[in-house]
Amino acid sequence: MGFDPSEPEQRAMLRSALEAAGISVGDLWLHYFSLGGAVGEYEVEAYLQGLLALPALQRDLLAMAANELIEEIPRPRAPYSDEFTGDAAEPRLQPEADESADQSRPDGQDRE
Repeated sequence: MGFDPSEPEQRAMLRSALEAAGISVGDLWLHYFSLGGAVGEYEVEAYLQGLLALPALQRDLLAMAANELIEEIPRPRAPYSDEFTGDAAEPRLQPEADESADQSRPDGQDRE
């Protein structure tokens, strides 16, 4: 296994993504392992610290695990005006899966 010149940048960007998302090394390793990752949690920690080199396949599995965990994190969203009830300042939840639950809009217009 030779030195890959892109490994330090890939490692730094992975570490930054984990820190920004608040994902622990343990959570990353568990998801990575479930995807077929071949190294242990201590090796992942050593890799993230720059103490151990990993083959490209293992680095890519770590990136995949991190990206999947990041996608699972709920993100804030801006509500639409029809998501508010007439007298409350809090948005109400719209049923996404069952559109038949409420066919009329708060402004009196029917949904199409």
